[in-house]
Amino acid sequence: MKKLRLWIIFTFLGALFYRLGGQIQTKARDLGLPAIATVYLLILGLKCPWWAYLLHFGLLFGALTTYWKKKDQDAKWWNWLLTGLGYSLAAIPIAIGTNHWLGFGIRCIVLTAFITLWSEFIGDVNWEESGRGALIILTLPILLI
Repeated sequence: MKKLRLWIIFTFLGALFYRLGGQIQTKARDLGLPAIATVYLLILGLKCPWWAYLLHFGLLFGALTTYWKKKDQDAKWWNWLLTGLGYSLAAIPIAIGTNHWLGFGIRCIVLTAFITLWSEFIGDVNWEESGRGALIILTLPILLI
């Protein structure tokens, strides 16, 4: 029950930081969400070297800074596909450190697909951005597989 509550709390925090980045300042998203995700990975108890967590933070930070499009252009479905893939691949150091390649692969497919679909079909910016942040955290336990 405690793990479920933590999952919900961290998912909410992920949604909040992602949305704050769209409303107030992008650094709230770019730094806050990788911090929340990395702390949650530590709480999940994944046994991996310290450098894997550090690299995960850095790669997720980098992935959160782009939608893979030119400025002032609307994002297309392929931009969201690349965005979801970038978020997914940020966990590659965790896969290397834990040797949980099946979970990493499943999460890549699930997170990439859901980021793409969510971003294409949800029209309200509050729900859209919050949902992307929530999805990043919601799918982290898949890395345990």
